[in-house]
Amino acid sequence: RGLEGVKLVISDAHSGLKAARQQRFSASWQRCRVHFMHNVLGRVSRGSQSVVCTALQPVLVQTEEQNAHAT
Repeated sequence: RGLEGVKLVISDAHSGLKAARQQRFSASWQRCRVHFMHNVLGRVSRGSQSVVCTALQPVLVQTEEQNAHAT
């Protein structure tokens, strides 16, 4: 509907959304933090979830890729 100049699409990992993004915009894609955390926490026990959240938080707040890898 007239949306132009899109450079980054942020969404969950739904294959239809990712395919539409590539077809229509040729823009970069980034996984939504909320969906990412939901998927990560779904793979660890409830008792470990707070530890995992605490460990991932410094990575998610980085603005530069190299800093995220160093964290």
